Amino acid sequence: MIPDNLSLLAIGVTVLLIVVSLKGIKGQKEDSLEVKYWLSRNSWQGELETGTLQSWRQTSIVNNYDHYYLLAFEADIGGSKGIYKAATVLNASEVSKLRKSLSLTFKYQGVPPKKIAVINVSFEG
Repeated sequence: MIPDNLSLLAIGVTVLLIVVSLKGIKGQKEDSLEVKYWLSRNSWQGELETGTLQSWRQTSIVNNYDHYYLLAFEADIGGSKGIYKAATVLNASEVSKLRKSLSLTFKYQGVPPKKIAVINVSFEG
């Protein structure tokens, strides 16, 4: 009786670990795509626009001692206001200055954007 319960428990734990692992991989893949757009920002054609920072989160991807961050910001692209998400690199001293409503400049390609990358965050004013 006990071995049957243990095998069911082991199978349940294994399935749970697989699901959690796959969710983590999916999140990293999305982060990787945004970072890829940032890294290649100088090689693709696009328009520059400004937006207002809404939120941010650090990714697990690093660039030397700096970290990639995904910034969510409000912007008007093609006459339609929306919340967009793009990557940028920030060092530790810049991260402490992040706050909602900062102005930022981003580059995008297409409407709706197929590629998008934050070019600059204005920490002044």
